[in-house]
This record gives sequence, C-alpha cells and structure tokens, in this order.
Amino acid sequence: MRLACPGLWGFWYHRSMRSEPELVPYAPGRLDGSPILVLAPHPDDEVFGCGGAVTLAGRAGARVRTVILTDGGAQGDPGVRRHEAAEAARRLGIPKPEHWDLADRSLDPSDDRLRERLEALIARVAPAIVLTPSPAEVHPDHRALALLVYRILQRVTPGDRIQAASPALRLAAYEVSAVLRPNLLVDVSEVWEDVLAAAKAYESQVTLLPYVEVLEGVASMRRLTLPASVRRAEAYFVTDLRWIRTHSAAEWAAEQGPSARLEPVREAARLDVVVRTASRPQLLREALQSLAQQLAPPARVIVVDDGTVPATAVCEELRERLSLEVIATGGGAGRSAAAQLGLERASASHVVFLDDDDRFLPEHLLVLGRAVAEGIVLPYTDAVQGIWEPDGEGGLRPVARHRTFGGDFDPRRFRLINHIPLPTVAVPRELALELGGFDRELDLYEDWDLLLRLVRRARPEHLAMITCEYRTVTGSASITAGNPPGSPGQLTALAAVWRRHGLLDDPRALAAGVMALVVERDRQAELVRSLDERLIETAGERDGLRAELSRLSTQRQALLEEAEALRSARDAAAQQLHELRAELVRGRSSLPGKVWRKLAGDGATGGGKRGGEEG
Repeated sequence: MRLACPGLWGFWYHRSMRSEPELVPYAPGRLDGSPILVLAPHPDDEVFGCGGAVTLAGRAGARVRTVILTDGGAQGDPGVRRHEAAEAARRLGIPKPEHWDLADRSLDPSDDRLRERLEALIARVAPAIVLTPSPAEVHPDHRALALLVYRILQRVTPGDRIQAASPALRLAAYEVSAVLRPNLLVDVSEVWEDVLAAAKAYESQVTLLPYVEVLEGVASMRRLTLPASVRRAEAYFVTDLRWIRTHSAAEWAAEQGPSARLEPVREAARLDVVVRTASRPQLLREALQSLAQQLAPPARVIVVDDGTVPATAVCEELRERLSLEVIATGGGAGRSAAAQLGLERASASHVVFLDDDDRFLPEHLLVLGRAVAEGIVLPYTDAVQGIWEPDGEGGLRPVARHRTFGGDFDPRRFRLINHIPLPTVAVPRELALELGGFDRELDLYEDWDLLLRLVRRARPEHLAMITCEYRTVTGSASITAGNPPGSPGQLTALAAVWRRHGLLDDPRALAAGVMALVVERDRQAELVRSLDERLIETAGERDGLRAELSRLSTQRQALLEEAEALRSARDAAAQQLHELRAELVRGRSSLPGKVWRKLAGDGATGGGKRGGEEG
C-alpha cells in the first residue's frame, strides 16, 4: 500500500505533491533532552498524548515536569481525576503532576494572565523540550493551550529569559483526539504495557469512552511506515525556536494537517484592505489569494492598479471569494498616490495596506481586527522578511526567511529609522485623512512619513505575533530594491524625512535616536559575543565527546577482535572434539564396553545398574 496525500508548501501555495517520506517518517526517533516540560489541558492528556515518549525519557535519566492546567470537572469529579493522575504517573515511573485547577473548557489563547503564568513556568523550568497538544486537535482547550504556548515562544527574542535559559528549546506537539501529520515517530514498544496501565488508572474516564481502544488503535496505526520490529509508536510534530520565530501559528497548524478553526472569529472588527499593484499579475494573484485565506475576511479589498498591464483579469478570478473593487490609474501615478486613492475610497474604521509582492498570513486581519474591536487605535504586528526568486516555471520559490521587522515601539529609534512595515499596521482611516494621508511628493518612505505623523496622536500598540510576510523577490521591479541601504537614493529619501519631521533641527532628538541604535547595536554585539563563547564551549565539549567516542570505538573494536578470536578458538576446540569423537567411534569395536562408555561419556548418563550389568 502506498501512502500519498496533497502537499502543503508553506501552507496555502502548493504546486506539487510531496513524497511519502516528506509527510511522515520512515524511521523511528526519540525525544531526547532534559528537562522535559509536559503541558496537559486535562488529567489524562499527558498519558494519552505522550505517555510513551515521556516514560522512555524518564528512564533514560531526563527530569520530567508535568503540569495539568484544568481540573477536568466537565467530565468527572476533579478530586477523583487528581488521584487518578497521581496513580498514572506512578505507573509510568515519573513524578506526580502539578495541578493548576483552572476550570475545564476555560482555556483562552488571548488570556494574558495565563500567558504570563506559562511564560514564567517555561523560564523557570528551562526545558529542553516542551510538550503540548497539537493545534490540529478538536477539543478547544487543546487548541487554546497549543496557541498560547506557540505565541509565548514566538515572542522569545535573543537574550531574553527563555532564550537565555533554553537556547536550544524544542516544541513537540502531540495528538490525543485527532491525528496530526508528524515529523517524528517514537518507538514506544518496550514501555507500551506501562502506558496502557497508566491509561487504565484513569478509570473514571475509560468507563465513559473507549479511550484505551483508541489509544491502542492510533499507536498501532503509527507503525505503518516503520520497521516491522516496531509494535507501537507515538507521533509528534517537533520545531525549534528558530523555526517558530519565522513562522506564524497558522503555518505551524497547517504543517500538521487539517484542523478545526484555530480560534473563534469573535469581536473582530472588519477591516478594509488596499492592495497596490503595478503590472505584476502573478504577484497580485498570490497577494489576493492570501486575503482569501484570512480567518477573518476583509470587509472590502480595494485594488489600486498603477500599471500598464490591467489587473482586472486576476481580480475576476477571486471576485467570488472577496468583495473586490479595482481603481485603475492608467499607470505612473506612483506609490504614494496609489495608497492615497485606496485610503480615500475605503470606508472601514481601519485600513490595512498590502503591496502585491507581500503576503498576509491567515490570522493577520483577525489579530488586527480584534485589537481594533478592543479600542486600540494604532495596532501593529510583526512581519518576517521572505527572500524569493523565480522558479523558471512562472512561479516563485523561497530562498530564505528572517525575523528582521517588528519589536516594541521605540519613539527615539523610530524617528531615525522605520522598524514598523506598513502591512503590519491597522491604519485609523479618519485620523490618517485628517493628518493629510500619504504625501504624493514622496515615493520612498511615504509609509514611514505617515506613521511619524500618526504616532504623535496615537501610541502604537505592539501585538507580538508574526502575521505577515514582507517579501523581496529577486529580479522584480521595486523602488526599495532600486535604492538599497547606503545608496544615494536612500540617503536622499532619509534626509527628506528627517528634515520634514524636524529631526535635523533637533540635535538632542537626533542624538537620542543615534544612541538608541548604538545601544541596540551594543546589545546585539554582546549577545553575539556570548553566543560565540557558548559555541566555543560547545565545540570543546563536542571535541571531548568525539575523543571519548573514538576511545570507546577503539575499545569496542578490540573487544570485537577478542570475541572473534575466542569464537575461532571455540570453533577449533569444537572441531577437535568432533574429530576425537569420530576417532572413538571408529575404534569402538576394539575396546571393552566399560572403557568405551567411560571415554564416550555414557557412564555419566546411563545409570549404575545398567553399567554394572554391562561390566
């Protein structure tokens, strides 16, 4: 039987079918590392989801810390379930879990207090691995916990307390009520009976629903791509901090397969989106497709076509999925004029801007819309920078992804250099128009110019989540690419913005901005120095381990050679014995019976009476 299913490249733009080994492992692995922090929404998830891998890790010497967040009261007596959790841990041979006793079905991914509590826990435990339910789960508590943990780790920046405590931290998502698409399968055959015993410790649950049968069935199904020696396996999707920092929660969820909606689209304001495009139909198509994938759809999409190749054909392809309006300038109006046309035509309270070479990730409008609904005037999120190149077949392929934009608002630094890309911002429409909107005299840094005016009236609110991709496409026409850092065009544009906002006339403000950049540079340099020292230390430990491994390999080879010599000696002795016995058989007729039996060994087994009679 061949396993095959549609491939997801990134998440929404898939062009080809992945092969089976790209979708599911064909060799088992392990969850190595210590400490291990297990986060379970309810009493029993820690067993049903990851009991085998945790047991293996504990027996290998890893320190295991388990935290059960809710009391499980929606499906049983909390006191009984707490007792069952302790018994299950005893049967697995791991420490008793810690209980936070939150209300069952109360977990919310937007709960700041719970986020802060979990963040403090992760920093305190400093785990090598954090285990959490998959976002592909069905139960809302499972998905809420998954999102909370992912967003905590996405906020981690170089040098902060979590990164400093656990620089190599990995996040492992496990399955309970819905199968996920794994990148790790763990052979749990040797501890499976203990896992079953721990599952049966939850007597109040297994009498309600066939949890044990489902557990057995899923673990058995996971053997399908593994060697025949594997009798039971558990599935995980494992990522590290580097991957998490450059991928949104929606991308993380999509990599694990079809899932229920990540979170409800409640209390999110509907936002208008203005798309600027100029004779790049393929890029426009992908930009509009990213809008069609939004968890909270835009109220209206206003495409401002400033090129000579009409955008109407591409827009027609998505008109059934989006409320689209096209404004054609005839070409050559410029970036600022195009943005201003869209801003004036929009009608929602807030407008989000998208250039045709950029992308919104699925939760972008949902995150911004919720912030607007909560009364935040100028919210913005984080973006990743994606480097793309033509694939030779009319499409694009990713080259690299970096976390280069975003962070908390710093007014001193912001006056000197823009660190907030326009696509990440929900622009308050009426305020922007009141302040004059986009200045048509600027065609570079026109977005920064508007933001500099906006931040004087409304403080930006940073929402620390990656929700869009600021793309650089090699070979495409771009005014930014045409004016790289340090170029005459860029320096002229910078000076123009500084001059119109008074920075060049305010030495103190200029010095404050420069010093903010210097402080950040020094912080990064210190971090690099610290990481370099750690790298050197790790390299030394690695070399020491390699030397020890070499010594052990040499010792092993000597033992193997000694064993081979012993086997050869044993085989030679056996051959001599065989020849001796053959010689005895040939000479039997010439020997007395008693002598023959003594030599052949029969006297020891034949019994004294028989031997005596023979004598």
